[in-house]
Amino acid sequence: MIKRVAWLLVSCLMVLTLVLASCESDTDTGGKVTTVDKGQTVTVGGEEEKATSPGQATTVGKEQNKPKYGGKFNVPVAGSPTTWNPGAVVGRSADSIGAIVLEQILGRNFEDGPAGTGKYSFVGGVPEWGAVGGNLAESWEIPGVGIWVLNIRQGVHWGYNPGFAASELVGGREMTAEDIAYSIEYMRDNPDSQSNFSEPALIKNTTVERTGPWQITVRTPVNPTTGYLWIMGGGGVQYVWAKEHLENYASSNEWYDTVGTGPFMIEDYVTDVAVKYIKNDNYWDVNPCGPGEGDRLPYVDSLNWQIIPDRSTRMAAFRTGKADIFYMESLSVEEYEQIIKTNPDVESAQLIIDAMKITGRVDRPEDPYSNLKVRQAMMLAIDHPSIVEDFYGGKAELLDSPARKWYPTIYTPMEEYPAEVQEYYGYNLEKAKKLMAEAGYPNGFKKELVMVNNTASEEAAAILKEYLADIGIDLELSPIEGGLFMNIFFSGNTDWILNSWPGGNGAFFVRYSMGYFRGPNAWNTAHVNNPEGSEPVIEKAFQEQAKYVMVDYAKADEVTKAAYKYCNEQAFLITMPAPWGYRVWQPWLKNYYGADSLKFWLQWVWLDEDLKTEMLK
Repeated sequence: MIKRVAWLLVSCLMVLTLVLASCESDTDTGGKVTTVDKGQTVTVGGEEEKATSPGQATTVGKEQNKPKYGGKFNVPVAGSPTTWNPGAVVGRSADSIGAIVLEQILGRNFEDGPAGTGKYSFVGGVPEWGAVGGNLAESWEIPGVGIWVLNIRQGVHWGYNPGFAASELVGGREMTAEDIAYSIEYMRDNPDSQSNFSEPALIKNTTVERTGPWQITVRTPVNPTTGYLWIMGGGGVQYVWAKEHLENYASSNEWYDTVGTGPFMIEDYVTDVAVKYIKNDNYWDVNPCGPGEGDRLPYVDSLNWQIIPDRSTRMAAFRTGKADIFYMESLSVEEYEQIIKTNPDVESAQLIIDAMKITGRVDRPEDPYSNLKVRQAMMLAIDHPSIVEDFYGGKAELLDSPARKWYPTIYTPMEEYPAEVQEYYGYNLEKAKKLMAEAGYPNGFKKELVMVNNTASEEAAAILKEYLADIGIDLELSPIEGGLFMNIFFSGNTDWILNSWPGGNGAFFVRYSMGYFRGPNAWNTAHVNNPEGSEPVIEKAFQEQAKYVMVDYAKADEVTKAAYKYCNEQAFLITMPAPWGYRVWQPWLKNYYGADSLKFWLQWVWLDEDLKTEMLK
């Protein structure tokens, strides 16, 4: 069954998007197109699948040519930077800007990425513990749960950019173990840091011991594996600063006061126009594999962070070769199909876009959402198969949260669920009405649904409103500006909310804290197991996880898989299907394979300027 009113609304929005795309292509064809050998398929988990399996393959093969130095890397982004220094701004990360200059303690195992053995693609982030690699800590040991013995890399120097007072203060000296220890303690003791904001029990109880001239030992007594997320390198929060920089500039969020050990330094910022980064000639890292093995990094001379608020203009910049990548923005299937018509040689990686979800409050008896039968009725009233086939053209996942199929050790396939749960992802309106009556709501109820005023949220809300009206649930849609929505979201005091964040997808490290379903946590918008212990199954899973993480990940994943299966059985999230998406970049951007956050790959990429010139003739 198709809800015609909702389909009409969202179809109009999609048509508008396609009209904008086609208008661009009428005038900007992308120049002359040269066929480029795509090479071998790169897959997640080392197992090749068809290109129609989302997130499993990219269109680019392993680099065969010797990398070249030089060039300007052009990256278009939607908004102006707000966080130059994550230690100075309340509850913010620095993944998009500061991470180009600042660095973290651990990173990713690039040697086992597509440029090396091909074991990991990193399109979907870190899939397992083996994908973690050294960074400012060259190596580490884990003698017990919650204990990180970090062996700090020697020969790392702070970037030196004369003319900037903060950089001159540090003077390009060598980084020390004390810098890293002091940085962790600073963020621990800073009540405004995002780690304190998101998981205070972890960070407030973290200790740092100076156990050697080039060694520190970090202990995280609760939620031990998320010590990686907030401290070691998974999230965009804990970076490393020079001790004297923190003593003098910790409260500064000015671009010219940012000093780090990263591959680039900030040279200039024109407000709301662009950020210019220049190469850090004293960068410590070298290329570990491939034709450029042993090369001093980075390859690129400069980076131009282009601030272009209008999405269609960013797309036009990419089409005409003025941008080298459509960074951290997922193209819809329709947008991707349009762009390959005008630019057939673009490289791409398939993704799964996090599904939109409704969550209410299971911790408030007065909220109908706290009644399992109401949540079951909501799932049964949504025609999930029709949304997949008619709205997403078959290119979406019925089941994607809280565990994605990319992570098989914690993912339960649909056929392994009881028949009653499989039915949630089908459509049974009569049964849904019966459950509403049994729950005490034969005539339904009215609820305000808060969401961001963007296309994805408005499309999902229109569809969900129509379906749920059939069982008497009258959703009053309240789209609000993104900044205000963020304030509401992180307040932890949400009522009914529509967003893609709740539940997560099972990404590594996040999965072990049970943070999406446990206690007073901003990400736990359904307030499951809040207060802690009120949901015994989830609380027991959390306690079991804590015994095995860091020392036996296979056993920890068994616990996680069972807990996530239970979360779906309880319908803690009212989920839409998860659509496929695409990440795209230019053929002349080399040694890039579709990975996510720029901080994990920027230093290795290079630009084939000869190919670019030829293709743009």
